Amino acid sequence: MTKSSSKFADLRLRLISALVLAGVALVVFLFGGLWSAVLLAIGTGAMVWEWREMVVGQGQGLRPPGILMIAVAAIAVIVSDQFNPITGMAVLVVGTLISAAWERERLRFTVTGALYIGVAMICIEALRADSRFGFLAVLWLVLVVVAVDVGGYFGGRVFGGPKLWQRVSPKKTWSGLIGSVGCAQFVGFIFALVVGLSYPAEVALMSALVALVAVGGDLVESAAKRFFGVKDSSRLMPGHGGILDRLDGLMAAAILVAVVSFVRGQSIFLW
Repeated sequence: MTKSSSKFADLRLRLISALVLAGVALVVFLFGGLWSAVLLAIGTGAMVWEWREMVVGQGQGLRPPGILMIAVAAIAVIVSDQFNPITGMAVLVVGTLISAAWERERLRFTVTGALYIGVAMICIEALRADSRFGFLAVLWLVLVVVAVDVGGYFGGRVFGGPKLWQRVSPKKTWSGLIGSVGCAQFVGFIFALVVGLSYPAEVALMSALVALVAVGGDLVESAAKRFFGVKDSSRLMPGHGGILDRLDGLMAAAILVAVVSFVRGQSIFLW
């Protein structure tokens, strides 16, 4: 195997598993409502489990306090769909604190992680719940985050160069970051043109901001894995590690977009 081909040795497996996951998510989010809420709830529970496995050690996350914390986070997403995001977050906070009172080990980490994951997934469900632009908003968000991953992957492996933050993520480079932002802007611009929006430049600009936040979310999870001494959050996704490894950037980006939408009082797609 040549040096060039070895750089992309994991590309095929990564691509296949990513396409399968993306295909399932696309169909479910197209239906929206309870369908998307259930999918997000499953993902939420899986990621809280992964997080607890990282924090408290293998098998420890399935003790009664862990099971309760996982269930609460998943149920909170369903509640946010059936009622509203505020109610869902209230269930998340209260339920997480109750489960935390049941245990003592590394509490500040387990609670913080569960709340962050739950809030992020509730934000995605809240974006999808918009009757006019919900599906487009989530589709755009996912496509931009995928573009961040693709642009960073090829930018870093083709051009290499100085590391972005070697102590936390040895493989990430400044060229990869530039590739991520550039690819995200391009995808956002083309997406706006394809769906008929009259402000593609603004969508491209917002896509660049989302890209930076997504990379930040990725770095935060990388720092957490390094701190806890694990390579991947789990092995649930062949070629990708765990669900948390794949959705870390999406969750950070979703929180940003949800906050911007809330502050503006309207969908991110209205200008």
